[in-house]
Amino acid sequence: MSYPSHILVAAVLSVAALPVWAICAGNQETVFACSLGAKQVELCLTPTEDRVTYRFGPAQAPEIELTRDFDEISMQPWHGIGRTIWDRVTIPNGDYSYSLSWSLDKIDQEISGGIEVARGETVLASLTCVGAGESGAIMGRLETLSFAMQDAGFCRSETYEALREGPCE
Repeated sequence: MSYPSHILVAAVLSVAALPVWAICAGNQETVFACSLGAKQVELCLTPTEDRVTYRFGPAQAPEIELTRDFDEISMQPWHGIGRTIWDRVTIPNGDYSYSLSWSLDKIDQEISGGIEVARGETVLASLTCVGAGESGAIMGRLETLSFAMQDAGFCRSETYEALREGPCE
């Protein structure tokens, strides 16, 4: 049986060891986590409540912790075209937003990921995950968030669109 490459990538990334600083609660699933040097970023999915929790900062005391319902975030799943598989989720916080993304180059087999901080349309910072292809980083599970949102009634009419509350054509 043959599986699409993005499913295999998600499976490989999902069996990777969780980072020692992952602090998702017992009813949550880590869908994104990586080190940015002295700080970490983590996104936890609570599927039974249709929400996510975003954390950023040192492992012992995150500087930012935000919990958002699915209808408050923007999830842009990979559109299925091109040599790079990717997903992007944006968490709003007033005038600011935090966009987590990951990608896998299917030819070079290189994994990358990071976070982009913006105020309105202006990007203030772009941080790259350290050791993105190593077992301590969890990034390919953003697809799990996409599936959870679709199960909760979110969809898109065109593959280039972000998920939104239905109905979709």
